[in-house]
Amino acid sequence: MKHLLGLLVTGFCLIGLTGCSLLPPLTPEEPTGPSSGNIGSLYAFTAVTTDPNEDPIAYRFNWGDGEVSDWSGFVPSGTPATMFHAWNSSGSYAVRAQAKDILGMRSCWSPGHDIVIRTQTGFPNSVIATIPIGGDPHDVDCHPSGEYVYVGNETVNEVIVIRTSDNTVVARVQVDRAPWRVDCHPNGEYVYVTHHGMGVTVIRTSDNTVVATIPIGGNDTDCGVFRPDGEYFYVGNDEPSNTVTVIRTSDNTIVATVPVGNDPRGITCLPDGSHIYTGNASSGTVSVVRTSDNTVVATVPVGSFPHRIFALPDGQHVYVAKGYSRPLLVIRTSNNTVVDSIWVGTGACGMNALPGGEYVYVANIDSDDVSVIRTSDNTVVATVPVGQGPWAVAPHPDGSRVYVINRYTRDVSVIGYR
Repeated sequence: MKHLLGLLVTGFCLIGLTGCSLLPPLTPEEPTGPSSGNIGSLYAFTAVTTDPNEDPIAYRFNWGDGEVSDWSGFVPSGTPATMFHAWNSSGSYAVRAQAKDILGMRSCWSPGHDIVIRTQTGFPNSVIATIPIGGDPHDVDCHPSGEYVYVGNETVNEVIVIRTSDNTVVARVQVDRAPWRVDCHPNGEYVYVTHHGMGVTVIRTSDNTVVATIPIGGNDTDCGVFRPDGEYFYVGNDEPSNTVTVIRTSDNTIVATVPVGNDPRGITCLPDGSHIYTGNASSGTVSVVRTSDNTVVATVPVGSFPHRIFALPDGQHVYVAKGYSRPLLVIRTSNNTVVDSIWVGTGACGMNALPGGEYVYVANIDSDDVSVIRTSDNTVVATVPVGQGPWAVAPHPDGSRVYVINRYTRDVSVIGYR
């Protein structure tokens, strides 16, 4: 008994000397966040509380669907913490937060914040914002983090940087001569800009500074694509060259030149990096290039003016837009055979898919709309009116939005959920 009392006295003395209250953080307030959302989209929730002894606090969230987040990093007492989550099923979920201090003492779980997750259409289907940019927007790509969108603006020789959180233009990067295509490096550190008739400019995304230019022999460079590992960048050069230039990105050196069909206007790479496909406008073909040795291994006849080309995320099919004509064609990559055709809007140009590959968005420059194709059966399930002259599309990495550049109204339409 005396020994136990001695330990208690020692403990109280230590508390007095160190100021440690041995009390856990207070129960967090109900988290703040949206009250409704859609399947598969990321949503942010924020929690905050205080510690009786002003100890640093870490937070975690119970998302109500059987998943509990990892602990956040420690922040000062009273400082909010934010985490993101996406739900895979429709329903109502109560999001709760818990806090712990640096001694590992935990609070009770907070009251729940209810969010109702809807099925809706399963894909963004309405214009929710329009971003004026001026000039002649010609291509668009989204940063892998989703924080920024990059737009090549041909007539004013600049790349426009849009912050996606508030759809604000935050930078205009001057480049030389007619930026034609913009492609974000898979690691997000650089944007490669393909110029109509010049070569490639490399922009560092951390400060939006031009850090390199890569001449390509005066060829009329029209399109570019990265291999998914980011080690190589492939540039399509139309007439008179009719080649693909292979650039090693570690030192921006040209390592190969591959003859393809006449006037390659579109280029895409399979997700496994094994092959690139070029749409050759003047020869009416698609060239298939094996990347291991930069050799053309197949030529697929597709008819007049293949202008844009896009590989689905599963790598099983490639879509070919035949520049201002209809229909869209589908190539099965296992045997490089045309297996389907899809009637979309008039003037089909740029294409891109949501990250999961369930839907493809096609910009139709003549009908001023975007066709949404369900890839499971190649059916057009929606037509979304946008600005005048839609030319290219880029999805947000979380699949919640699609960005469309409109050449004639000189703006960007943001397609999302309304």
